[in-house]
Amino acid sequence: MTHPLHAHPLCRPEHLGAPIPDSPHAVSVCLPTWADIIGYEDKEPRVVDKMRTGYPRFFCHPLINKVRAVLKAEPGWDVLPFPDEAAATQCAALASGKAVAVDGLWAAYFSLENLPLARAFWQHAGRILSSRAAEDWLARRRLGAPDPALEKTFRDRLATWSAAPADRISLHPSGMAAIYTAFQTVTARRPGRRTVMFGFPYTDTLKILSKFGSGVEFFPRADKADFSGLAALLQQEEIAGLFCEFPSNPLLGTPDLPALHRIAARHGVPIIADDTIGTFFNVDVLPHVDFVATSLTKAISGEGDVMAGALTVNPHGLFGANLHSTIPSSLYVRDLEVLERNSRDFPERMKIANANALELARFLESHPAVERVWYPGLDPSPVYDQLRKPSGGYGAVLSFLPRDAGQNTPRVFERLEVSHGISLGTSYTLVSPYVQLAHYHELAWVRQCGIDPHLLRVAVGTEPWEDLKKRFEKALP
Repeated sequence: MTHPLHAHPLCRPEHLGAPIPDSPHAVSVCLPTWADIIGYEDKEPRVVDKMRTGYPRFFCHPLINKVRAVLKAEPGWDVLPFPDEAAATQCAALASGKAVAVDGLWAAYFSLENLPLARAFWQHAGRILSSRAAEDWLARRRLGAPDPALEKTFRDRLATWSAAPADRISLHPSGMAAIYTAFQTVTARRPGRRTVMFGFPYTDTLKILSKFGSGVEFFPRADKADFSGLAALLQQEEIAGLFCEFPSNPLLGTPDLPALHRIAARHGVPIIADDTIGTFFNVDVLPHVDFVATSLTKAISGEGDVMAGALTVNPHGLFGANLHSTIPSSLYVRDLEVLERNSRDFPERMKIANANALELARFLESHPAVERVWYPGLDPSPVYDQLRKPSGGYGAVLSFLPRDAGQNTPRVFERLEVSHGISLGTSYTLVSPYVQLAHYHELAWVRQCGIDPHLLRVAVGTEPWEDLKKRFEKALP
């Protein structure tokens, strides 16, 4: 199960700005050096001007910018294109603008001063127009027609892997769009009520809860003290929904979902779990939550050249009786075609990546240059093993902290000959100083939450293990 990036990873200074993989629709980009990481966050022209692409929610793809140019905002205004009327309308409302249909495409127009608000919706809510949709619209001034048969084929495949009825699975233009849809659903049920984030999450989930809701109570450590705090909160306040990850990003924590479910159910609070790192292959969280949000961009695709998400409704949960028919799928047809093709070998890829990650975690844990490793398989929690499927493993993502990290992490990162880009779930290994990229402007706060800004996150691929081992041996001092 070889890939060109196994033998020729993008990690050298001359690779700055190159798409990962080599595709006009790649979702990652090479930032090879520590200075490049900082330069990207500080928007240095030296870095930004060389970027041919970037993660689509954070970086306006060149094809998206071409669409924006064709849509021609008036002087003093700007525009963002969207895949449907609802997304354009929500963005326009947030940015005090207007939603307009243009040749089968929906767009939100707003004043230039409100561009940060519109871009925040694009990034956090994730209801973005894909690069393939932009490509088609630019070529023909229309979008491709949906393919219900192909969607059924793919949703049936997801149902087989997730043990959920296919009609309870909806498709979305990104994993964050799936989370945002769940957020909208639970807050509509209890309008004006706050939400809870249990455990330190991927950055945009917390941003959705804090920016678009009525407030959020954040329990960053998800330990016994936080569980007691949550129990007290639920006694005192009606909560719209509880969000968590299994495992969490980047510390790979595993909250006690069965216990969370028991206490939340007593108060009628739905749980929304993001299982992107755990994956359908390894864990079954659905019986203990009301929604499962999954980024199909990651392991389900495995290639890193398509954005998509899935939202699964627990048929026995708070929304199981009637909600499934009210959440429509909204994944562009050409993206669906790529995703269906990429996902065919998902189980085989996960078996290899699981095994590689476990070997790497054990290797790093025993290495004298490594201070700490975070990986569910090193000291499996009882709850992880309870929810792990019989053939499942512990996932393909780990984080580690070199000793004397402030000095050594940049060196290890730059010497590590695997592709240097943000994302995970690909069949080729990716490494990133995740906290620097996701939380650069709030590093002190992240440290207060118990996360070292100098850790490296590794998304392990399907390379031969001995090859991977040699690369890490070479990189570590």
